[in-house]
Amino acid sequence: MRGSKYYWLILFCFGSHCLIAQQQSVGIPPDSVSLLEIDTTFIHKFKRPNDGRLFYGTQGYSLEFGSRRETDATIPTSLYNNVNDFVGIGVTYKILDADLSFSLPKTRLLEEDRENLDQFRFSLSYTGRKFALRGLMTNTNGVIVTDPLARFQSEANVHQFRLSGQFTYYFNNQKYSYRAAMFQNELQRKTAGSFLIRLEPFYRELGAQSGLVPSSYDKVQVYGEQAGLQYLNGAGCLALPGYGLTWTPFNERFYVSPIVFAGPGAAYNFSEANGTKYSYVNWEWTAMFLLNMGYNGGRTYLNLNVTTDINHIALDPSYFTSTNLKICLTFGFRFLNLEESFPSRF
Repeated sequence: MRGSKYYWLILFCFGSHCLIAQQQSVGIPPDSVSLLEIDTTFIHKFKRPNDGRLFYGTQGYSLEFGSRRETDATIPTSLYNNVNDFVGIGVTYKILDADLSFSLPKTRLLEEDRENLDQFRFSLSYTGRKFALRGLMTNTNGVIVTDPLARFQSEANVHQFRLSGQFTYYFNNQKYSYRAAMFQNELQRKTAGSFLIRLEPFYRELGAQSGLVPSSYDKVQVYGEQAGLQYLNGAGCLALPGYGLTWTPFNERFYVSPIVFAGPGAAYNFSEANGTKYSYVNWEWTAMFLLNMGYNGGRTYLNLNVTTDINHIALDPSYFTSTNLKICLTFGFRFLNLEESFPSRF
């Protein structure tokens, strides 16, 4: 009987070793994620859990300053007043993702006759199994503002600064991988989707050295308290429900991942116009569509990103509407944890 106990113990240990080896052979380290948290037929963990990336893209940005008191809206505005190409680097290490990008001077793939932006972006995020936290800072100079009737455009000295935090919760987290959809840090093995909810507190600054509107058009009858506006600074929060889907049309290595968010928000603003300072609460809304698609391999990945978003700031009686289109190509490579590269001490 004692010998049979040892036999079963040896058999159990041998079977466990084979099971662990089988998990590692398909790229799912046994200590990477609990099998109770995800459905492994849908989500796959890579053997190389970290990655670095290089990306290049182009961006078209429109900023419109108008008023609800305008009656003739038949004259169209120009679509993209501000254009720039940009390059960037990023890294995902364990639970953190960081990306840094900056604009390239005098390079543009979109409209040739538009003003070139000077932009700097930095983001840092944690992406877990059920939710993601992201901090984003954007600093932009050289923006042109137009009115909805295309009668004027500002000087290219409008400055924008935005600091925001994003809390995103995904409901179908057992089958839908937000990491695979956004960062390609996991593999979505089968098509799956999830409803999403995002809360985004923010702080922004918007101003122009020469004013947003030429004096001949800057009338109180049209823009109210925002006539002669020099800057608009404020803090607020957006509530954005959404939905994400990762489609694997051919096999698990190729993917198409659209995500959409849309919802309202409110902000408390400080502004100065004609030497008078004001403070007020305003409503606003944001809509965003994001599409990632490409190849997600065990050592490298290639991703094409297309993002468009619209933000509307409703003042009284004026408003700002911004439209942003971004196209970006990313090449990424995977690597092991750095501590595994150092020899162990005995």
